[in-house]
Formats: sequence, C-alpha cells, structure tokens
Amino acid sequence: MQVIRVHTPGPAEVLKLEETPLPGLSEGEVLVRIRAAAVNHLDIWMRMGSVFAPMPITPGSEGAGTVEAVGSQVSEFRKGDDVIVTPWIFPDRPYTDPPNLSVRIFGVSLDGCYAEFVAAPASALLRKPAALTFEEAASLTLTGTTAYRAAITRGNLRPGESLLVVGATGGIGIAAVQLARAVGARVFATTRDPRKGARLYEMGAEAVLDSGSDFSAEVRRLTGGLGVDLVLETVGKTTWGRSIASLRRGGRIAFCGSTAGAEVHVNLQEIYRKEITALGTYGGTPEEIRRVIRLAEQKLLRPVIDTVLPLRDAVLAHQRMEKAEHFGKIVLAP
Repeated sequence: MQVIRVHTPGPAEVLKLEETPLPGLSEGEVLVRIRAAAVNHLDIWMRMGSVFAPMPITPGSEGAGTVEAVGSQVSEFRKGDDVIVTPWIFPDRPYTDPPNLSVRIFGVSLDGCYAEFVAAPASALLRKPAALTFEEAASLTLTGTTAYRAAITRGNLRPGESLLVVGATGGIGIAAVQLARAVGARVFATTRDPRKGARLYEMGAEAVLDSGSDFSAEVRRLTGGLGVDLVLETVGKTTWGRSIASLRRGGRIAFCGSTAGAEVHVNLQEIYRKEITALGTYGGTPEEIRRVIRLAEQKLLRPVIDTVLPLRDAVLAHQRMEKAEHFGKIVLAP
C-alpha cells in the first residue's frame, strides 16, 4: 500500500511517499481503507519535531473510510461499513485524569491516516453519518471536538453571550463559529484576509475583525464598551494581549493550538484585576466526540473543505497550511 512516511524531523519535504505492506491486524482491531485523511497543525508539529513521535511514522490523526477486515474479537463493525477514524485512543484502564489527557494519538503515538489503509482499535472508530462526505467526516472529530470542549464544555458558552474567535479560518475556528451560532451566542471573528472574512460573515459571524489591527478596541466598541464574555484563542503569541484586552470583567479565555507560538507575555495584574478565567483545553472526551457527531447529524456543525489533494501531494498540503492559505480543512485522498 502507499503511505506517507516521516523518517526524520524537518520541513515539508521530509514527507515521503512510500510502499509498505498492509498493517497487521490484532483481534481487537479493524482494517480501514482510507478514503480521506485530514491535515492538521498537529501533523506539522509532529513532522517538525516539536511534538515527539517515534520515527519513522505515518502522520495523520483523523480519517474516514470503509472497513476492509475485522479482528476476531470485533463484533460492532463488518466489512463494507463506512467509518470515521477518530484521533484519540483512550485508555481501557480506569483513570483519574480527564480521559483526553491520557490518550494515544494516531499519527503521533502510532501510524496514522496518511495511508491507503490503517489498523485501528474498534474503540477508536465511529460510524460515518450518512449526510457527510468522506472528506467532511475525516475533518470533523479533531477540530470539531477540540472546539466543542473549548467553547462549550470548558468555556461554558451560553445563549445570549458573546464569543470572539481569534484565528477563525482554520478547522477549530470555523467549528467554533458554527457552535456559537448553534447555542444562540453572538460571535465575532478575526482574520487577516478580507476574502476569508466574507465567508465568515456568510457563516453567521456578526463582525469580522482584522487580526493585524487592535481588534480589542473594535470589540469593546461593538459590545458597548464591555468586552466579550468568552475568547477562543487559537493563535497565541501574536494575538494574546489583544485577546485578553477584548474580555469583559469576569470574562473567560479558552486557548489551544497556539499556531503563531506558545510563549506569550502575561500581565498578571490585568488578569486578576478583571477576574479573568484562563482555560487551557486539549482535545476532547469520548462523550464530547459523540456530541459533535450528533451536531453533525443535526446539520448544526459541518466541516468546511478547503482543498482535496492526492496522497502524493502531502508536501503541498503542509505548505498550504503553513502559509495560512487555507479556509477550513485540507484533505488528502489516498
């Protein structure tokens, strides 16, 4: 089968198309023929070495496809079923931490979905909603669940509240805009690209702000001088200060991703004098994944597909994401 392999950390060119045997199948695993594999920043961080992975490894933390074969102990799936390969393999043992903090991740801990086939524990698979294409299904769980945990579970966004999505044109940001609209919240968004901003308006953003400007001043103007209830911050270093300044007194900031850098300057007085709550978020839980699937089935949450490229063009896919040329998800099709 054809796969993309990374043998050593480096630039996009270290992604190599190779031929390998089909993966072996244990009694609790399912062999999935991958129809679509989403590209995520996590794949880039792994490729660059900022997220540790044993190499050589096949990237790709989420995908969708068709069951090709099942292990002897698998009864819930059969050949021909259309499934989603979710990003996280949760521990079987009891755990005291939230389960999302004790996971193995496809494309990081073990070979992922940049391949024609992947062997996955049955527990990591979900049935693909019929209303979603393979490309949409492959793009749903990592970014959708991360956005759900950040905005809804941890951020506690409520009807009538206001949300500012900083970095709104990637998978997490677009999902957050949709989730905010679904719960009846006001939503503001930032982007550097006016063309992408027009699409955010179409998705229901009340205002789209230039992420290169002092968008906090505009946020305060739009909210009558108060600031927003919740900021979902996915950019990090270049926008953190303005994100904090956009919050009302007693507001919350949920953050993940940090695509522009994770080291930020924090003014502690600004945090405690306004009683701001800072919420780090990471991935999601099995129940949150199921909620995201239900929202997709109800057509309240749907991934936006930017580009579909053949597997051999993985280098181009990573370069497009690194240049922030995309709006929504980039997908590889084996």
